[in-house]
Amino acid sequence: MARVGRLLVTAAVLGTGISHALADLNRTHVFNPRWTPHARFHAASAIVTDLGWTIAGVWLLWRSGTRREQDLALKVAALHPIFSYAPFFVAVTLPGAEAEDKPGQIPRVAGVPVNLFVAGVASGLSALGYLLARADDRRGRPSARSSDARPTAGVRPGEVRDHQALAAGT
Repeated sequence: MARVGRLLVTAAVLGTGISHALADLNRTHVFNPRWTPHARFHAASAIVTDLGWTIAGVWLLWRSGTRREQDLALKVAALHPIFSYAPFFVAVTLPGAEAEDKPGQIPRVAGVPVNLFVAGVASGLSALGYLLARADDRRGRPSARSSDARPTAGVRPGEVRDHQALAAGT
């Protein structure tokens, strides 16, 4: 199940970067003749930043590392779609802000503008993937108390010694 969870997070991360680039690198956004040069600058820099985080997220998810490193990598990668799309839901609540220039301009899915629908799906998929990956890890992992305990004097982290050797001081 951990692999399925990581695949779901990967899909959400890739979908976030690709959908932002496709949605914004066109005549309605970055190449919109009505936009000011500075607005284009910010839109383009946001797209490139998001694509950079997408690449980093995929790399983090599939690189090798210790269990702790992989746990942290999963958290960081899973947060990428959520942090990328959370501003959509904040922005749409601001007075005078809308998800589209003209009502009905953007296609709808289940009555919701497609940009907000995709934002919700990608965020939810990332959260679900994270939870699936973590649930599977927790079943196969020793309890937090034993795995996070500080090592006994003379024992390096990750080193295993039996109780008799510890009592003898070796």
